[in-house]
Amino acid sequence: MGARLSNSHWVDFHRRWAQLRPPLRPNLAVVEGFRQAIAGHAARVLLLGVTPELTELGTTLVGVDQSDMMISKIWPGDTARRWVVRADWRKLPFPEGHFSAAIGDGSLNVVTYPNGQRQICEQVSKVVRPGGRFACRLFKTPDHAETVRTVCDAAMNAQIGSFHAFKWRFAMALVAASGDPNIHAAAILEAFNREFPDRAQLVMAGGWPAADIATIDVYQGSAEIYSFPTLAQFQQMLPATLCNLRLLAAGSYELAERCPIVVLDLA
Repeated sequence: MGARLSNSHWVDFHRRWAQLRPPLRPNLAVVEGFRQAIAGHAARVLLLGVTPELTELGTTLVGVDQSDMMISKIWPGDTARRWVVRADWRKLPFPEGHFSAAIGDGSLNVVTYPNGQRQICEQVSKVVRPGGRFACRLFKTPDHAETVRTVCDAAMNAQIGSFHAFKWRFAMALVAASGDPNIHAAAILEAFNREFPDRAQLVMAGGWPAADIATIDVYQGSAEIYSFPTLAQFQQMLPATLCNLRLLAAGSYELAERCPIVVLDLA
């Protein structure tokens, strides 16, 4: 994950990590999708974040995260072929053309659109060599977005398999309603509490474990901002140094159609 503030929910996010499931965490099919996406470019890989499922990719791999807590609790440990560096993704401390590829799992969704996303893309363009590859799973708002009411009704009618899929559908409906791809994490929680003041009722109606629902409470008081652009908005943000965009479908988990791996070449 990227930039951190003192009142960031990433400080405590690791406590919820074991409870997360797709789409919030990659499964084996997603990992294989990343492997395919960087095939032929896997000599020296930059990982934006500390996603443990992705740390076996590449001949060598360097993970980058700014959260000491995420590094200490989530990173699976340095080895001869992988290690982690504490740094901001928007100020990567590596020479130009140092990597053959860069990867990230939802990494562009945890910064603001368009400025934060563009800053990261520009940094990737600097530290990945020309002809290299950038692959990032993108949580994108669909062109024909759902309403908040539609998502909430689906939840109360047990039509959404997991709370984690609900959470992203709910957030995407909120940004679609506002017309702004950006939303404060704390605002997601506030809207959720307004819509579902009785969580016991939601447990009964939705069929989700209370512990899964409680993962949203990590957003309490957080200053972090998520962004859920549409694919068209995402394309508008990209610098000219990232080209030949294509989408790689990976896995059949719930909401997979909104979470493709975006594959880009370095000009």
